[in-house]
Amino acid sequence: MSQDEMKKHAEGLQQIDVEVYVQDKNAPTPWFALRKKVETEVESAAWYCALVPPALVSKLLERGCDWDFHMGDGIPSVWTIHQEGQLEQKIYCPYGNRDGIEPLVLSRTFHGLREPFIELSQEFRLFHNLYPDPKNNRFVHIDANGDESEAVRYGKDFLEVRTDLLQAFCNTKQMAVAVYVDSIRYSPHKLEELGLQELREIRGGEHFKYQYAIVPHDDHFQKSHLALSRVLGKKFFLPAAMPVSDEGEQEESYQEFIIGADANGKPVRHSCDPEKLANFFGKNPHAPQYLTPVFFRAEVLTKYHASPQKYSVEDGYLRCGALWGLQMDNDHPDYVMVYLGDLGRDLSESERNYWLSFNIPPQGRRISSTAFKRGFMAEFADPNRPDLVFKHEYERFCRDFKEACGWDFFLPLHTDDQHFLTALRLPADGNQAEFDTQLLALTKVVVDSLNEKEITKGLATLTKDDKGIAKLEKFFKERGATGFEPHIKFLRVLQDLRSKSAAHRKGSNYDKLVADLQLADEGQQKVFATLLMAGNNLIGHLRDAVLPKPTT
Repeated sequence: MSQDEMKKHAEGLQQIDVEVYVQDKNAPTPWFALRKKVETEVESAAWYCALVPPALVSKLLERGCDWDFHMGDGIPSVWTIHQEGQLEQKIYCPYGNRDGIEPLVLSRTFHGLREPFIELSQEFRLFHNLYPDPKNNRFVHIDANGDESEAVRYGKDFLEVRTDLLQAFCNTKQMAVAVYVDSIRYSPHKLEELGLQELREIRGGEHFKYQYAIVPHDDHFQKSHLALSRVLGKKFFLPAAMPVSDEGEQEESYQEFIIGADANGKPVRHSCDPEKLANFFGKNPHAPQYLTPVFFRAEVLTKYHASPQKYSVEDGYLRCGALWGLQMDNDHPDYVMVYLGDLGRDLSESERNYWLSFNIPPQGRRISSTAFKRGFMAEFADPNRPDLVFKHEYERFCRDFKEACGWDFFLPLHTDDQHFLTALRLPADGNQAEFDTQLLALTKVVVDSLNEKEITKGLATLTKDDKGIAKLEKFFKERGATGFEPHIKFLRVLQDLRSKSAAHRKGSNYDKLVADLQLADEGQQKVFATLLMAGNNLIGHLRDAVLPKPTT
C-alpha cells in the first residue's frame, strides 16, 4: 500500500471529520440529520437527536460523555418513587424521563412481531402542518403561497429535516437540540504502521463533550481489524445559536404598479401598500385610492389555470386552497383588473412579483359592467365572458337536473378529469396548443360526459351502431322535443373539430374544417368563444326541454 493510501487510512481512523462536526458551533444546512445509522465492515456509527431544556445543558455536560437519551427512548412511563422503604408517589412521564428531554424521532418496535419503523415527532409535524408523502419517504411543507417543498426525508436508517424548519420549531418552543454521537472505525493496519499512537482522553468545550480513543483492536472474532477509534459524546445547539430563518423576519416590501400615465405618456407607478393609499374616510388624502384599478395581461391567470389541484380561477375571484384569495375582474377577453389595495393586502410579496411581470398601462381600459354592478351598485350580475358563463350554467344545470330527476344528465367528472372543467377558458389568439387543449376539455365536458346509459333507457329507435350524439338526438325526437337540431349540429362540429385538430395529426380534413369555420380569419379565441356560446345555448335548450317545469 502506498504512503498516500496509508495516510488516508490514518486520517479516517482519527475521525477528523467527526471531531470537526462535534466541535462546530454552527448547525449544518440545509439539512439536519436527526437520526442516522451506518454499518459497514470498517465503520459502526449512530447519530441521534433530542430536545433538551436549555437550562439542563450544563448539567448534561457535567454528567460526562455518555448519551442521556437513546434510540428507543421517549416512550411514556410511570416512575415509582420510594423513600425509606415506603411508596411516596407515582409520576407519569410522557417521554419516559424526569429531565424534560423530548424525542424528535421515535424508534417504534413491536417485540419482533411486526416490522419496526421510525416516526417523526407529531408535535413537529403539527407545528409546520407537514403533509405526509410516504410513497416518496418524505414530508412536504406548504408555505403561505401554497408552494410545496420537501421538509423531511427518511429511510430505514436515517431521518433528516430542513434546518430552517427545525430552527423555527426550537426557537418557538425554546428548546435546545442535543446531538448524540457514537462513531467507531476500524483499520486493518496496526497503529505503528499508520504512524499513530494509542490515545484515550476526554475532550470538551462550552457546548460539547466526548470521549476520544485510538487503540489496538485485539478482538479475536475480528482478526482482520488491528486498530480502532471511537468518538462517543454529545453536543448542543441552543435556540439562539441556530441559523436565523429569513421567513417572516424581514419587513415586507410592496411593489409599485402602473396606475396611469403622465402628461408625456410615461407610466405612473405607485406602491400597493394599503397603509399608503387613500380611502373614502380621509386617509392619505394625497395618495391614490385603495380602489385604483390596475390592469394585467390575461396570461397572468395561465399559471393558476395550469394547476387546478392547487388554484381555483372563478368568476371574479382567484383562490389558493384556503390559504389566500384575491378579488379580480376577469370578465374581459384580453386583460384582468385588480384594485391596487387588494394587491398589497391579499397577495404575498413573491406572488406580487409574478403579477408585476404582467402589469400593463390602463390606456382606456375599464372595469367590466359586471364588476361595477357587483362592487359599486351592490347588485347581482352574471358574467359576460363565455367561458365564465358556460361553467356557471353547466354546473347549475347539472345540479338542478340531478335534484329534479334523480340522475346525472352529464356524468360527474372523475377527480383526475376535474381540470377539464375548472381550467376551461378562452385561449389566447395564435396559441394553437392552448386551443387544442381547450377543445379537448369542452368536448370531454359536453360530449364524452353524456350519460348514455340513462339517456337511452326506453328508446324504441336505438340501434347498436348509435353513438353518444346520435343517442341524444333520438332522445330528443322520442320525447317530442323541437328546436334541438342546431345543438346536435354544434356537438358534431365540436367532436369533428376535436378529432381533426386536437386528437389526431392535422391533415387536409383539418384544413377544410379551418376554412369552413373561418378559423384563420377569426382567430382561435373568437372561434372558441363562438363554440362556448353554442355550448351555453345547448345548456339553455336542455333546461327548457328536459328539466321538469315547476308546478305552481
